[in-house]
Amino acid sequence: MKSDPALALSAAAAVEHAIAHHKAGRSGRAERLYRQALAEQPDHSEAHHNLGIILLQGGRIDAGLDHFRMALQNEPGRDLYWLSCARGLLIAGRPAEASALLVDGAAQGMSGPAFDALIAQAWDTLSAAEGLPVAPASGEIDANSVEQLANTLCGGGRFAEAASLLRDALERDPPQPDRLLLNLGNVLTELGSLDEAADAFEQAIRINPELAEAHYHLGSVLSENGRVGDGFAHLMRRAELVYGACDPPRAKKPEPGHKVKHDREQHDYLTAKGIVATGKAALFHLGDGRRIDGFAVNPANVTPDLIADWRAAEPKMILIEDFLTQEALEQLRAYCAESTIWRRIYDAGYIGATPPDGFACPLLAQIADEIAGLYSDILDGYPFQYLGAFKYDSELSTGTNTHADFSAVNVNFYIAPDEANLDPETGGMLIWDVEAKDEAELRRFNSNGPALSAHLKSRGAKATRVAHRANRAVIFKSALFHKTDDCDFKEGYLNKRINVSLLFGQWADDA
Repeated sequence: MKSDPALALSAAAAVEHAIAHHKAGRSGRAERLYRQALAEQPDHSEAHHNLGIILLQGGRIDAGLDHFRMALQNEPGRDLYWLSCARGLLIAGRPAEASALLVDGAAQGMSGPAFDALIAQAWDTLSAAEGLPVAPASGEIDANSVEQLANTLCGGGRFAEAASLLRDALERDPPQPDRLLLNLGNVLTELGSLDEAADAFEQAIRINPELAEAHYHLGSVLSENGRVGDGFAHLMRRAELVYGACDPPRAKKPEPGHKVKHDREQHDYLTAKGIVATGKAALFHLGDGRRIDGFAVNPANVTPDLIADWRAAEPKMILIEDFLTQEALEQLRAYCAESTIWRRIYDAGYIGATPPDGFACPLLAQIADEIAGLYSDILDGYPFQYLGAFKYDSELSTGTNTHADFSAVNVNFYIAPDEANLDPETGGMLIWDVEAKDEAELRRFNSNGPALSAHLKSRGAKATRVAHRANRAVIFKSALFHKTDDCDFKEGYLNKRINVSLLFGQWADDA
């Protein structure tokens, strides 16, 4: 902004006199002259800067910082203004902000010994405040200490400060930049800066393509934000890196009987198919999970009548038969049978498969995308969030407890053959006509079964029994309380009850 030349001259004269008084220690008179200059020329950078110094020296720290920021905003090319503002932040006890400001300055070309010294001071102050050694005497970055300090800040809800800390460390050419980028991506995810988070994870993977955690977090960010196929590819890579290693992770404690039984039966099945050599230990194996040509989700089900039935339904639920095309159903069954992805153990006697463990093949990405497209009128624009599969032992499983889910809409379907189910009237799920009214109630009842039972009884809740049928889907509002029904299935590896559950939207979307 250009000022009137006469006013600019008057302001310049006022600043000149103010500087003389300032140097002579007459701070009060200097302050009045700086303010006079700013009244005539509000964008006078030197007046803002020098007034900021007087205010800071007089203990008026926040007011001084405001004037430093104005000087910097008006004239960002002067190192002095960056340094003064950073020093002011350190005096104010805000070393993370000082560090972030200096990193921004360095990115805009500011440099020199004073800059380096002040960055080191900011780091030392911040690390001392948190009780962690971040910057050793050599000036090198200790990546482990940076991670600890960032975690400490995040634990206190100070995510923006943690992001500034990590960016600062990365500017200083640290060892193990992949680890710091991974941490930065996680912090940015917490801040909701998802594009920046994805970029940080991608940078980490470029540096270290075998960093499994980066693949996991990038896969989650992408798949939950409209790029299911891309995200699932990273989740599959994570599974390969973790479980395909020469020395995969071992269970921390003895596995329960239903998991041991399942793994033995799967091993026998894979041995019979020639996938595992006779006498050899189990291996990491993924079946054929490629996309299929044409539709995986049967488009013939999506009719105006179905949409009308959904809109009129109370409680909000609807059944759909022949949900997948036959080719997709058979391929998904084979993938679930052959793939060593059943790694989640539940105390109620069932096991689960999740995307980071390999339940994220291209066919599943195709199914998720097609559900979102074909059933958009039912999903009402809610994006895909998550999916998982659950497998039940015929003798040892008791099924899930009654609960509601942290999402907007559930899509649940069954893939075990009908002949495996010994009681065709059961084996599916129960859905009550009562829903959690808010997130606090959902959390409370999900963790307190007796309280939820009393609540349902007091509301006179009625349950709808959805019987198990091969390739049947039930779509329902996630806030409705529901549970797995009693199951009575034949013995045998391929007879185990399996349901696949996809979640769309988040709880807040449906508030």
